[in-house]
Amino acid sequence: MMLKIIKPIVFFDLEATGLNVFEDRIIQIGAIKYFPDGSKTEHEWLINPKIPITDEAMEIHGITNEMVKDKPTFGDIAQDLTQLFLDSDLGGYNIRYFDIPMLQNEFSRIELPFDVEDRKIVDAMLIFKLKEPRTLAAAYKKYVGGEFENAHNAIADIKASIDVLEGQMKMYNDLPTSVDEIHTFCFPEDPDKYDMEGKLRYIDGELTINFGKNRGRSLKELAQKEKSYLLWILNGSFSEKVKEAIQKILK
Repeated sequence: MMLKIIKPIVFFDLEATGLNVFEDRIIQIGAIKYFPDGSKTEHEWLINPKIPITDEAMEIHGITNEMVKDKPTFGDIAQDLTQLFLDSDLGGYNIRYFDIPMLQNEFSRIELPFDVEDRKIVDAMLIFKLKEPRTLAAAYKKYVGGEFENAHNAIADIKASIDVLEGQMKMYNDLPTSVDEIHTFCFPEDPDKYDMEGKLRYIDGELTINFGKNRGRSLKELAQKEKSYLLWILNGSFSEKVKEAIQKILK
């Protein structure tokens, strides 16, 4: 490994029931621990999350509820994990915003500490963002060539955006050329999606919640058993389309 280390570092990745670091649960942990002497150890666990894995998550990682139903819980392997991460720095991809908080929340649920204050973090995604910024100026340089002058002037930005699009269409031979096709490319159709933000979706023809503690529960069920939750949505910062669906089910 090219990285110089003076203490152990654990590169790790998590798969989970979904993408919410506060409410979803870990179902797989993979880790490679490097030591200053050049040696390394590999570790992997499948974990029973005790909550259902979302369909969207299963499509990404391929881990099903059946595959984890007889596996140990996070609490069962917590001591092994504590030992693995003991006195070690942390590495991975997007661990700063996903894997680390997800892991901290799992430890918190079983009342065990997982402190990162004294650990160094090597996050390849942050390096990628810093070295390959996703700004209009960076896109202009990549797809058009040269430096983008007069940035943050509205007309100049629009002209640069058009130049970037044309540069992309020249570079990527498989990119569609019509507005309809490019829209579909950027926003793939999801027949079960209800609203733009994905807060509601259809499951077996029933409109259901797609976030938070009630993910997977139908509006019809909540209207009968937990009406206060639907009223909370009505009074919250949700789109008009979502609120219209709630109002309709409450009538």
